Amino acid sequence: MNKKNNKKILNEKNTEISFNEKIKKYKKKNNLLKDKFLRILADFENYKKRNELEKKNIFKINISKIIKDILPILDDFDRLIKEEKINNKNVIFLIYKKFKKILKNYGLKKIKVNIGDNFNIDCHEAVLKSNIKNKEMKKKIIKILENGYFVDDKIIRCTKVIVGN
Repeated sequence: MNKKNNKKILNEKNTEISFNEKIKKYKKKNNLLKDKFLRILADFENYKKRNELEKKNIFKINISKIIKDILPILDDFDRLIKEEKINNKNVIFLIYKKFKKILKNYGLKKIKVNIGDNFNIDCHEAVLKSNIKNKEMKKKIIKILENGYFVDDKIIRCTKVIVGN
């Protein structure tokens, strides 16, 4: 060993320790600080990811609320086009088409339901039970009153139906 590296020095308690021991002590302290820094850095990265996810979730919730408020207008368009037999060259139909496209771009999807499907409490709302002669239609959908929708796999409005009894 080199004599310069093994020189005796005083530590904080005024006791003599070798230079190599002092270096080991500072290396150990340095490694502890490095580990602490890396943990803090990882925690900060996780915080940023959580924060970004929260922002996205808040945005999705707000979009869902807005779309839910707009759905009655979409229903009115549906009824108008169905009752008035409006074709695809009519201005109202073109506005309706654009409106639906905008809502679709924000994640709105119609719940697929057909007459004769089994009633599902998770996505259907039974507005009325109707007595029927056909026993095969018992507890099945016999009429769709209002379409149901979901945004990003979250139901924002159940399909309103009449169920056979």
